[in-house]
Amino acid sequence: MGTFLALVAIALSFVMMNMPFGPHFTVLGVMLIVLLGAAIFRPNGAWFMASALLVGFCSLGAAPFEAPRAFLRDFTRAARGDGPEAEAAQQTIAFYETLSSLIWPLELAIIAFILFTIVLAARRGQDGSFSFLLKASDAIGEFTVKVGQWTSLVYIPMIIIIFYDVVQRKYLEFNPNFVDSFMFQTFTSTKLQEMQWHLHAILFLLCFGFGYIKDAHVRIELVREKLRPNTRVWIELLGCSVFLIPYCFLIYTYGFEFARKSFDILEGSAALTGLPYRFIIKGFLPVGFVVLALAALAVWLKCIVYLFGPDYLKRQASYYAGTHHADLAESFEPDTSTEKAS
Repeated sequence: MGTFLALVAIALSFVMMNMPFGPHFTVLGVMLIVLLGAAIFRPNGAWFMASALLVGFCSLGAAPFEAPRAFLRDFTRAARGDGPEAEAAQQTIAFYETLSSLIWPLELAIIAFILFTIVLAARRGQDGSFSFLLKASDAIGEFTVKVGQWTSLVYIPMIIIIFYDVVQRKYLEFNPNFVDSFMFQTFTSTKLQEMQWHLHAILFLLCFGFGYIKDAHVRIELVREKLRPNTRVWIELLGCSVFLIPYCFLIYTYGFEFARKSFDILEGSAALTGLPYRFIIKGFLPVGFVVLALAALAVWLKCIVYLFGPDYLKRQASYYAGTHHADLAESFEPDTSTEKAS
């Protein structure tokens, strides 16, 4: 039941991002109640954590407490008249003007509520709070790795397209009449080159999460390798909380709007012989950063377990306490003596 409610919360979050402004309050309330129900009924940890992340992203990204200009403009026009409709419009304008001064407290309240549901779901976990968090972290991390592995197959069509594009251009030097052929007219050089960077964009956008889970990104090991394991994990936790997850939220929010506007106008290539439907590639921008945010969530949970969990789980959660770029990943043994002493 809890897992089903978590899936419903995920579905509602996408509904909220795609719906016009107006019934956002209703959807937001239902979504938060569903998330609370999911926490109570012992959900699958990975699905619940994913739903908590997406509910947070969409409930803040949809800006339910800030009315758009077009919405207020319509009510302002209605308020200039007489009768009950004008009075209702004036009350609506006053309501949103009041909310505009309370946006930050209300958004912080949503974040606090989501964190409360995470704590509640963890405490109701059958194997204990920290085991629940660690299993959820492992499952989410495995998902982002699978996404990266499957996305890596995009290399194959990209290499084929590059090879064909080069061969086609060289072949024109020997046979200029090839420009009138069906193959050249269908697969113009512009289309081929745009497809190359489209596939390349998909490749790195969907592999961000894989790179973070595998710790394949750049670190300044000259500093980090001299720090204690606990300090490394604290830095990782604060980095996820203050920088990475908020950054993913911003890119997801603006990237979603970026792709939706492209879809509304059925945007195509600026080149006459380019590819149509540019909203498809733009849509991968928010998707890629959701995958990266899930990877950041997996790391965040693992850091919580390492710092605050029992000693018998520290070894399983100690990956980000190591110095992997210094080739110590296999031999690293976390120093838990300080934690035990404390």
